[in-house]
Amino acid sequence: MADRGRGGRGGRGGRGGGGGGRGGYQGQDGGGGYQGGGAGGRGGQGGGGYQGGGGYQGGGGYQGGGGYQGSGGRGGQGGDRGGFLQGGRGRGGGGYQGGGDRGGGGFRGRGGGGPRGGGGGYGPQVFGQGTAIPQPEPQVTAQEDAFIKNQSKGSVAQLTGQMGKLSVGSSSTSSISSSNIFPIRPAFGHAGQEIVLWANYFKVEAKAHTIYKYGLTLTYQSVGDAAGSTGGGADRKPKEAKGAKLQRIFSAALAKIPNATLATEFKAQVISLAELKLPPSNAVQVDYTEPGRNRVETWNIMFGKPTPIRLDQLVGYLSNMVDPSGDAHFPKFPDELDALGVIIGHTPREDGNAVAVGRGRFFATDARREEGAMPPTSLLSILRGYFQSVRPATGRLLLNVNVTHGIFRGALPLADLFAAMGIDKMKAIDAGKAAPMDIQRFTYNANMITRYLNRAKIAIQSPTKNGQTVQRFMTGLAQRSDGRDEDKPPRFDPDAATNFRSPYSTKFFLRKPAAGSKSTIVKGLKYDDYNTVAEYFEKKYKIVANRELPLINIGTTKRPEYMLAELCTIVSGQPLKTKLSPAEQDAMIKFACRSPPENATSITTKARELLRLDGNPLLSSFGLSVAKSLLTVKGRELKPPTVIYNGKTAIPPNDGGWLMKGVRVVKSGTRITNWSFVYPTQSGSSPAAIKQTVIAFAGQCRKTGLDIAAAPTGNGVGLRFEPNERTIKGAFDALPKNTQFILVVLPKKDTVLYNIIKKIADVDLGIVTVCVVEQKFTQEKGQLGYFTNVAVKLNLKTGGINQSLKDEHKLISSGKTMVVGYDVTHPTNIAIRRDRDGNEIRPPSMVGLVASVDQHLAQWPAESWSNPGGVEMLDERLVEAFKRRLRLWWEKNNKQLPHNILIYRDGVSEGQFKTVLDQELPHIRKACQFVYSAQKSNQPRITLIVSVKRHQTRFYPTDPGHIHQRSKSPKEGTVVDRGVTNVRYWDFFLQAHASLQGTARPAHYTVLLDEIFRADYKDQAAHELETLTHEMCYLYGRATKAVSICPPAYYADLVCTRARLHKAELFEDNGSVHSGGSGGAASVQAREVHPNLRNSMYYI
Repeated sequence: MADRGRGGRGGRGGRGGGGGGRGGYQGQDGGGGYQGGGAGGRGGQGGGGYQGGGGYQGGGGYQGGGGYQGSGGRGGQGGDRGGFLQGGRGRGGGGYQGGGDRGGGGFRGRGGGGPRGGGGGYGPQVFGQGTAIPQPEPQVTAQEDAFIKNQSKGSVAQLTGQMGKLSVGSSSTSSISSSNIFPIRPAFGHAGQEIVLWANYFKVEAKAHTIYKYGLTLTYQSVGDAAGSTGGGADRKPKEAKGAKLQRIFSAALAKIPNATLATEFKAQVISLAELKLPPSNAVQVDYTEPGRNRVETWNIMFGKPTPIRLDQLVGYLSNMVDPSGDAHFPKFPDELDALGVIIGHTPREDGNAVAVGRGRFFATDARREEGAMPPTSLLSILRGYFQSVRPATGRLLLNVNVTHGIFRGALPLADLFAAMGIDKMKAIDAGKAAPMDIQRFTYNANMITRYLNRAKIAIQSPTKNGQTVQRFMTGLAQRSDGRDEDKPPRFDPDAATNFRSPYSTKFFLRKPAAGSKSTIVKGLKYDDYNTVAEYFEKKYKIVANRELPLINIGTTKRPEYMLAELCTIVSGQPLKTKLSPAEQDAMIKFACRSPPENATSITTKARELLRLDGNPLLSSFGLSVAKSLLTVKGRELKPPTVIYNGKTAIPPNDGGWLMKGVRVVKSGTRITNWSFVYPTQSGSSPAAIKQTVIAFAGQCRKTGLDIAAAPTGNGVGLRFEPNERTIKGAFDALPKNTQFILVVLPKKDTVLYNIIKKIADVDLGIVTVCVVEQKFTQEKGQLGYFTNVAVKLNLKTGGINQSLKDEHKLISSGKTMVVGYDVTHPTNIAIRRDRDGNEIRPPSMVGLVASVDQHLAQWPAESWSNPGGVEMLDERLVEAFKRRLRLWWEKNNKQLPHNILIYRDGVSEGQFKTVLDQELPHIRKACQFVYSAQKSNQPRITLIVSVKRHQTRFYPTDPGHIHQRSKSPKEGTVVDRGVTNVRYWDFFLQAHASLQGTARPAHYTVLLDEIFRADYKDQAAHELETLTHEMCYLYGRATKAVSICPPAYYADLVCTRARLHKAELFEDNGSVHSGGSGGAASVQAREVHPNLRNSMYYI
């Protein structure tokens, strides 16, 4: 996306010089685009990580300032359709790059680091500075070396001999395929300068014994009234038991088991030190009363049969690295590791002053709470917490502990929330006196808040409990559609201006208490008839309902139960998935951006306290102890490759980057003879001045080496940009015929406009487009650098080659290896939508696949399609997509198919590795079988590697002489393949990039299948793979820096992001198009990139 940004010089940022650089993949690569780096980072916080600039809908409120077309017109600089929680602010548009191509949007490249952000001088340079740094454990190093030595004498030598016989002429790999699955690590890498690093792991000592796991099944039995209660109610089956309620029920059940040492995750299992003495029924009955309520619920907890958990076998395996179940089994000992995770996580889960999120994230909610500053008008809170996971490594068990951050619902009264959102206007709406614009604004914001509050836990001030509170889950606001299937559904005014209701406009059917019931007749209420909710509360509880506030539903849409909003407060400590406004994302990044010494200190102090790793009697009872010090491991700093431009100009990178000054791209893309531009009319700029700037841009493109006409065809088209597809398409249609390229000058960063432009250009018309922002495009300061950034993107889009490497890896330079990357991205931070039955409606997941077309690794044409929401594994569509990539290679390489296929599969978890091999690899083989057989060619050799960025391993320097001076992270090119890995498997961590601020996150690569490297390089296979992967990180075409993950995986992720942009309606919070079922959704999902662009890098 254009304007990848060199946003501003990084300030000193509190106690440390902060500085720039949050652009690029996952907000970790720093710097933005070409000529990044330099003073202050030249990247500020541009890029904003994933979906920079507030995701798809950056900005504040609907259309910027103040909700739906708020009082400020379109909200000044507020971005359209911005984060719904920021209705009144219009906080800076979020950027047309938000939700787009990773970099860019939203944070304005301000560069200011937070307190103690990199480059300052007051904090320690490294964790543990001034103390003796322990060396990596010698016994573990010796065990690793011995394993590799033994394998080289035996099975590895045999395997490589077999693979050496596997020439490209072989027609089948079935005879050795099993040895290639989860291949044994052939050796450790050896290139680079050796260093010692801290790792965020603690050693775990575990007793070699057997413990037992029991599955738990919870079933509801009955409901009654508590002893001494004054009122009952219908024997209505509880909807569910989850969260704190489920934890209380399980705790009560486990307390009934005598003389047992137990641990549980309070969901589905319990771990016991010994076999339990259970009743003959294997069930325990619990009578449960919700705090503040009278109703007694009886629940049965059924214990399954005990499953032995053989910790002795796990400990034995780690001591000799011999698995009796067979080496290809993966993951190793999952039940044992899961049980250990349950035991170590039990005490913090039991802590009433902490919140557990998912399997291993914990956040304190009491005085230990670590909360970041959110914008004053934000309704959210951000907390710092800690992640933990038990991991097996060579010779030992480890506990991985990392800093994590989460977004939570703000704990505030609903009345305050409704006022902040501008939906405290029911009196005028009920009276029919609200203006149409006010009704539109109210309806939009009420829809937003309904999704925000879905399944929110609230504390209700009980009218009958002397100020006590009752906790319930909300469905949302009362709506016209509530209870429509009931025999006596609620009644609403059919002529009301909105679907939302107040206590005064909502009537419900009140049944007369049955004879003998403890309920009393209330004077003034109509029984077996309809009453308003306001009447009910006033007559029964002497509470006068607030006329301005909407009514809330604490039941379901099918069976609603209504409550007054002014009696309710959102309970604290509730994690939330929602889009953040640009200001909120900015606050999140500033809070999360901490140096390695800071994070390491938190892990060794606050995390240990919260996770109860010290002095925990439960751990001692199970024979577990956690070492107090972080581990140290061996690492290496790889030398960067030399980058080459046209004319063989060699540029040695410095700090992971380089400047593109006075050089030309290696090769221009397709000659552009007919091109034009669209410019904004609302800014008041002179059309003639805009055209002169456009011509100057073309001049810089030509100096950079692009083959483009010196001037555009015609005078361009002026347009008052509005988020309207017909208007923008009309402007494109008004351009000269046969236009090859359109430069779109936007009046400001605007996500919605960008989405529309790219959908029209990529899908409808098939025209190359580049978007720029008028202010940056026309200002003289930094203009040539900005033009160059845009030029190199254009060169990639038109088939060019920007840079290459001086010494290309021999596997690639032979021109016989196709490199592939593919990824599946799932919708994140989207408020949950449900149908009328309460079933979750999930937007689709997006699949992106890229493949190189020659030995230059510069062009990566793409495929994209939709997968069912939340589904990671790919189906038969992968076969057809892979066929097309192979045919394109054949067309580009003198009708020769590749001999080797190197695949980087992005983003799958370890638990899915075998599924990739069992489900996706056969699709790839099937595509190869079809294409190669048709050409009467021999089948290719395949190596399949999983690349993962979203993991929790971090490394911290031990030596001030081996740090990135600004961020205090390890230097670029740091690789770790031992110490925290399992020597049996072939994996490594690589931090290829220079992290300009915060703690760098390395990429983790695991080899699932290898038919290439061990056959060709024998005991040098690990070295060659690490070297190739590292060097590829310098070939990311739109940056003058090494990126954090190798380009095929990076590009595949960009393709997913662009595919999501093309189908933006499926992910919008307004819910106008839902995934699955509707014709509208089906037509949106069916959108494909135009044939004109299908074999290009349109997604850059």
